[in-house]
Amino acid sequence: MVAFLMTAGVAIGLAMAAPLGPVNLIVIRTALNLGLRAAFMAGLGAVLGDVLMASIAAFGLRSIQHTISDYAMLLQIVGGLFLVIMGVRTARTHFASSDLTPPPHAARLGLTFSLTVTNPGTALGFLAVFSAMANVLQLGQAPYRPILVLAGVAAGGALWWLLLSVIISKLKSRLSTLTLDRINRWSGICVAAFGFVLLLRAFE
Repeated sequence: MVAFLMTAGVAIGLAMAAPLGPVNLIVIRTALNLGLRAAFMAGLGAVLGDVLMASIAAFGLRSIQHTISDYAMLLQIVGGLFLVIMGVRTARTHFASSDLTPPPHAARLGLTFSLTVTNPGTALGFLAVFSAMANVLQLGQAPYRPILVLAGVAAGGALWWLLLSVIISKLKSRLSTLTLDRINRWSGICVAAFGFVLLLRAFE
């Protein structure tokens, strides 16, 4: 059960971190101009922001576990559709040449944290996903369950920023907008696939 909750958290963390947004662009630019370590540290700011928003969603839903179980199917459909739409939009988003230009100043952990926690989509996204997976995660059954899921979310987010930082740092000499589009396309496909899994579970 511990492994399952952690794995579910990692999948959620990856799904929420992967879609193209301001933080992804900041990390990519930082990797291009300042290297892997600086980019990963910038990404960790987003991880902290994600964990904070996920904590609010997880512990908030934990207190109304019995109520949301009555609407489990509807919530799974909404959460699944949210991820599918987010994945498709990510896969269809294209980078511009200007996205590869150096940032005006070095990216800081606090910048990516603030961008994450002030983005309404972050809180709504975690709320939708946790609601959709309420019957699976059973956050209200024991106090340790949301903590394990949150630890997984942190690990999943950190894994994404590490992978992105490594890929961009290794490929920066031959990086193009086409390469970034491919990375973005596959990350979008993975997010959409996660959403389809939730939709399939809703109709089982």
